[in-house]
Amino acid sequence: MKEVLALIENRKQEFALLPLFEYLQDRSIDPRQRLAFAPCLSPMIMGFADLWKDVFREEPTNNKIQALINLHTYEEQYHWHWLLEDMQKLELNQSLSFNDALKFIWGEETHKTRQVCHKIERCIFRGEPLKKLVALEVSEATANVFFSMTQQAANEMQGITKKQFRYFGGHHLGQENNHNINKSDALEVFEGILLTDEQRQEYFELVNQLFEAFAESMDELLAYAKAHKIEQLLPV
Repeated sequence: MKEVLALIENRKQEFALLPLFEYLQDRSIDPRQRLAFAPCLSPMIMGFADLWKDVFREEPTNNKIQALINLHTYEEQYHWHWLLEDMQKLELNQSLSFNDALKFIWGEETHKTRQVCHKIERCIFRGEPLKKLVALEVSEATANVFFSMTQQAANEMQGITKKQFRYFGGHHLGQENNHNINKSDALEVFEGILLTDEQRQEYFELVNQLFEAFAESMDELLAYAKAHKIEQLLPV
């Protein structure tokens, strides 16, 4: 498993170089504009709420890896509440008709972002715990990069509004870093797992496939933020 975790770390470093993250650090752009893609995240973030409950979690279990995954699903289950809070504080919670909301959520501008959860489910549904663990580790790696990069804009918004941004700011990043699955004793267990050659190759392919899916989503978010001025974000 050590080789798989090493690949995840390498792909994480590549992921951190995506144009979205350079954009998020550009202080010449209004911080609210830099986070203008927030509504586009909703299909993926709400989708993950279902993935944790219905795909990653498996109870009861006697498998130690599955037990750790189950614990993680409970730690992650309600993070989507913070996204709703932050969109409200960013004034991105416009009223839409039900039809317009559906057109936005299932429109072309969120297509790649919607695909992330679909691809994860297709890859790991009813899969063995180790396969779920690999997908989880990729998700954690991308989340660590993403929230490290959104924190700058969130801090600027907090300075302007005097409000805490729990999803995009340091609160969420701190929660991500403190998950039980990221603690040193858990990582030592993971690194010590021996894989067959077939498993190793399968997991390599899974890592690369999921990083590509997340990268395509990040590019889509950047395109949205650049294409929509803050006062033109959603149809009215």
